[in-house]
Amino acid sequence: MGLSGEVKCALMTDFPERFSPGRLVWIKTKEGDRYPREIETARLSFPFVYVAFKGVATRNEADGLRGGAIEIPEEERAPLPPDHYYRYELVGMRVVLEDGTELGAITSVMETGGNDVYVVKSASRELLIPGIKSVVQKIDLVKREMIIRPMEGLLDSADGRRRTEPSRWSI
Repeated sequence: MGLSGEVKCALMTDFPERFSPGRLVWIKTKEGDRYPREIETARLSFPFVYVAFKGVATRNEADGLRGGAIEIPEEERAPLPPDHYYRYELVGMRVVLEDGTELGAITSVMETGGNDVYVVKSASRELLIPGIKSVVQKIDLVKREMIIRPMEGLLDSADGRRRTEPSRWSI
């Protein structure tokens, strides 16, 4: 938090032009409240953006925004190419195998550079599902469901260790 009320935000958009001065955005607090704020200034310093909002002039006022999020109205989001999704559309989605076996729900999306990885949690385990076409067979936004075909070994264990037969060789 800057002394002048500027806030440091993780840059979670592919469209940084959204932070242009004069733009009206919605602030969602960690408590879930939402209210509009106008961007006064913004400067990019990847992977962050430093934003000052009109009406937020001190560090104490900015501190009230800590843990929140900057949102835009749904109708202002940029259209994506086919088979591309906003991360918020995937979080909470059920993940099932092609045979209908439910694995859990997506709790977060990790960006790895090469491809996204979906963190899927059930009551008993956590899985990391690579967001690649050979694994993700279908995403249905209406049903809130992702159908996957796991590669060999992907679902072997919850702790990441493969469950295999003991080796016949020892040293």
